[in-house]
Amino acid sequence: MESVELFEAAAREFRAVVDMVDPEQHHLPTPCAPLDVRELISRAIGHQNWVRSAIHGDASPPDYPPIDPDTWLDAFDESTAAMLDELRSEGAMTRSVTLAAGLTFSGEEVALLAARNIFQFAWDLATAVGQNPDLAPQVATELLEISRTRLVPQRGSGGFFGPEFVPSSGAPTATVLAGFLGREV
Repeated sequence: MESVELFEAAAREFRAVVDMVDPEQHHLPTPCAPLDVRELISRAIGHQNWVRSAIHGDASPPDYPPIDPDTWLDAFDESTAAMLDELRSEGAMTRSVTLAAGLTFSGEEVALLAARNIFQFAWDLATAVGQNPDLAPQVATELLEISRTRLVPQRGSGGFFGPEFVPSSGAPTATVLAGFLGREV
């Protein structure tokens, strides 16, 4: 899949998981500690908005305001539509984009990072609320390969990712990706 299509597929997975979250699950812990379910969903939407702004040239720091659970799906749909519009805009894929810690990527790489992030949030959320973590195997496979070869996580002191965790044999690819990205699986 191309980077924009991969982002769109990953966003669909996140939306599907959010759509099945029950109110009594809002305060459950997630693998993305210290965030609970409610905070993780708000973070995912806020992160997507921040990345979209960075692609557009805004150097503002990320902002993750709490989002009312009654508006999660609408907020995510709006954020995703705006992100797709930005990714499809003239020159977006070749634009140089500066993200956290002054790291600079091409727009295409940012689209892949955004796909990986929202997919990881989908796995975190599915795992937290007891949904099947075997999310979109083709998307998971592509993101794992990209993560291993092109956009290797920055690990260690000052990095964004913890050590790799290797799941048990036969784990879904989404779980293997989560472990590669430092989630305890």
